[in-house]
Amino acid sequence: MVRKEPMAREGTTPGGGTALVRATGERRTWDGAMTFGDSGCESVIARRGDAVMPERGRCRREELVRQWVAELGALDRALPAGSSVESRVRDLVDLVATALEGPSGIDGVGRTVGGRLAAMRVPGDEVLTRSLELLRRNLVSGAENEVSSRIPTLLTAITAGYVGADHENTVTQQEAVKRALLRSKLRAERDLWASEARFRRVFTTSPAGMAISDLHGGFVEVNPALVDMLGYSEQELCGMTVHELFLPDAAEELTAAYTAVAEGSRQCLRERCDLIRADGERAWAYLVVSLLRDADDAPSRIVTMVEDLRELSSLQTYVHDQSLYDGMTGLANRECFRSRVERTLARSPAGAVITLYQLGLEAFEHINNGLGREVGDTVLREVAHRLEGLIQGEAGVVARISGTEFAILLEQGDRTPGVASFATRINEELAEPIYVGDGGVATSVGIGVVQRTAAEADPDDMIRGADVALRRAEATGRRQWALFDPDRAPYEREEAKLVAVMPGALELGEFEVVYQPLVSLDGGRTSAVEVQVRWRPDGHEQLDHEQCLRLAERSGVTLSLRDWMLRTAWEQLAEWHRAGHRPWLVAELGPNQVRDPDLVGRLREILDGGTLDQHWLRVGVPMTALMDESEEARDNVDTLSEMAVRTTLHGFRGSPEELRMLLNLSACEVRLAPELVRMVHESDSENSPEVRAVTGTVPLVRDCGVPIAVSDLDSAEQADRWRSMGCETGAGAFYGAPMPAEEMTRLLGRG
Repeated sequence: MVRKEPMAREGTTPGGGTALVRATGERRTWDGAMTFGDSGCESVIARRGDAVMPERGRCRREELVRQWVAELGALDRALPAGSSVESRVRDLVDLVATALEGPSGIDGVGRTVGGRLAAMRVPGDEVLTRSLELLRRNLVSGAENEVSSRIPTLLTAITAGYVGADHENTVTQQEAVKRALLRSKLRAERDLWASEARFRRVFTTSPAGMAISDLHGGFVEVNPALVDMLGYSEQELCGMTVHELFLPDAAEELTAAYTAVAEGSRQCLRERCDLIRADGERAWAYLVVSLLRDADDAPSRIVTMVEDLRELSSLQTYVHDQSLYDGMTGLANRECFRSRVERTLARSPAGAVITLYQLGLEAFEHINNGLGREVGDTVLREVAHRLEGLIQGEAGVVARISGTEFAILLEQGDRTPGVASFATRINEELAEPIYVGDGGVATSVGIGVVQRTAAEADPDDMIRGADVALRRAEATGRRQWALFDPDRAPYEREEAKLVAVMPGALELGEFEVVYQPLVSLDGGRTSAVEVQVRWRPDGHEQLDHEQCLRLAERSGVTLSLRDWMLRTAWEQLAEWHRAGHRPWLVAELGPNQVRDPDLVGRLREILDGGTLDQHWLRVGVPMTALMDESEEARDNVDTLSEMAVRTTLHGFRGSPEELRMLLNLSACEVRLAPELVRMVHESDSENSPEVRAVTGTVPLVRDCGVPIAVSDLDSAEQADRWRSMGCETGAGAFYGAPMPAEEMTRLLGRG
C-alpha cells in the first residue's frame, strides 16, 4: 500500500509569516506566533489591526474560556452566569494570545490582563493562583520553544498587574470609606442642628404651653403659649418654680410626682389640675411631665407640656347641654325629661300628686309639606313657647321628646288646674293662629295623661302610660285627650309589642293572604272575592285584616304590607281566570295606604306586571280617608278611575257630607259601616229609630246610582232582611269566612 501524506495548505500568521496547516489539525509556524491547535479542527489566524480574530476552528480557545469561567464561578457563587462573564474572560484570552505574538508588548498586555482580572472583584486569595495555573497548563501544552519562553514573562506581568490593581482597589475602597465616614459625620451634625432648630421652632410656636425646668422645678425656659395661658411675663416665670403654680390642696401630691420624675423612679406624669394664674384665677390644664437626660444618660432637665383645657371644658358643658336640651326649641329633651320625672318622684312626699301629659301635634306634616320646613320650625318654637307659658308659676317642666311630640310634668298644687281643664287650655292656647308671613297657622294636639301619687309612681311606667293614652286619644279623633286606664294597660302594652315586632314578621313571611267571598244577595252567586291579610304572632291569637291594618298604620309597614298583599292577590286572580273562574278582586286598604302619593304608581307596576285587564280590580277606600282635610285620597280615587280601576267606599254611614261626596265620585259600590249593620241586627223592631234611619239611607244611596253591600252576615234571615231593604251584595260567616287560596279555588269551582 502506498501511504499518502495529508494534504496541506498555506496560511498567514498574525506576524506576517507563513503557517502550514495540515488536515489533521497539526500546525507549523515559521514566525513564532502562539497558536492553539486541536485534533480535528482547522485554525486560521487572520490579522485585523493589532487584534487576533479567530475565524474558524476556535475549539481550543473556547475550551480555555470555559475552564477559566468555571474556575471563577467555583470561587464566587454570586458571580452572574451568562454571556457577560464569558465575554470578559474571552477578552482576557484574546489579550493573552496577543501578548504571545512577540516580546515587545508582553509586559503591558500582561499587566492589562491582570488588572482586568482584578477588576472582576472575584473574592478570595486563590483567584490569581488558580488563573495562572490554568493559563500555564493550557499555554505550555504544545507550544514551541520560542513561545514557551514568553509564557513566564506573561504570567509575571499578569501577576504584577493583578497585584497593582488589587492594591489600587483597596486604597480606593479605603478612601471611599473615609469619605463615607466624613459624610456621615457631617450629616449627623447637620441633622443635630436641624433637630435643634425644629425643637426650637416647635417650642416657640406650639399652641400648647411648654417649659424646661431644672431638677428642682425652677423654670429655665418657657414658651410664649405658656406665658399667654398663665398671664405671667417670661421673666416672672423664669424666677419661679413650677410648684408655685399649684393650688395648696394639690401642691404636695404634684410636687412629690415631679420629684419622682426628676429622680427617674417615675417615667412620666400625666395630670389634670388647676394652675394659679397671675391674676389669681384658675386655669384648668392638662400636664405632661417627662425627664430629659444628657449624653451620659444622667438626668438633666424636666420638660413640662401644659394644655389649656378651659375651651375644652366650655365645649364639654355645651355638649352636655346639647345632650339634655332640644337645639331647636331650647326645651328639655327626652333624656332630660325622664331624669326630671325621676328626681321629682324621688323628692316629693309620698302623697304628692304628679301629672304627666304627652302631646302629639296633629296634621303637622301638612304644615311642613305645604308651607315648608322653615315655617314648620317656626311653629314648633312657638308651640314650645306657649306651652312654657301655660305652666308659668307652676312646679313643672315642658320637654320636646320627639319631632312632633311634647311632654309636660306638673306637680299638682292647690291652684293647679285639673286634668280636663288643663287639657282644654292646651288646645285653646294652640288654636290661636301663629302668624308666619302673610297668614296664620293654627295647631292642635292629642293628649295622653297619667296621674299618680309619688309613692305609687315609677318614671318609666308613667312615660309609657302617657304614650299609650296618647295613642288611644289620637284614635278617637282630633283635639282629644285620654286618661291612662290601668285596666287597659296589659292589652295596650301587648299591642305596643305587636307593633314593634310587625316589621320583622313581614320580612320573615309570617303574614298570610286570605280571600273572603262576596256574594249576590239575589241568587247567592259569588261575584267577587275580597283579599285580606291575617297574622298569628308567636304566643298570640290570630289577628284579622282590620287588626293588621290598624297595627300596620302604627308600625310603619303599612305600605309594604299593602304592596305585598296586592301583588300576591293579583297573581292569584290571574290563576283563577286561567282556570275559567271570573270573580272581581276587591282590596280593602287602610287610610294611610289610600293617602299614599305613590299608590297609583305602585298599582300601575303591579297591574302591568300581570296578564289581566286592570278593570278586574276594585280598591276599597275607607270613608274616613276621603272625609279628612287631605286631598291625596280623593286625588288617588280620581286617577284610579281614569285607569279603569273602580273604587268601593267602605265604612259608609249615610251623613249628608258622605252623600254629597258620593255624587262627585265614580264609586262602583258602597259598603255600610259595620256598626250600622250591627245596630240593625241587634234591634228587635223594624220600627226602631236606628233601623228606620238605616232603612232611609239605602234608597238615598241607590238614588245616586251606586249599589250597596253589607258585611257581617251570619244567617239567612239577616241576608234576606238586607236584600229586602235593597242591598245587592253581602259577606260574612254565612257565606264563608276568609280562607286560603286553595279553599277559595274549590268554592269558586262549586259556583
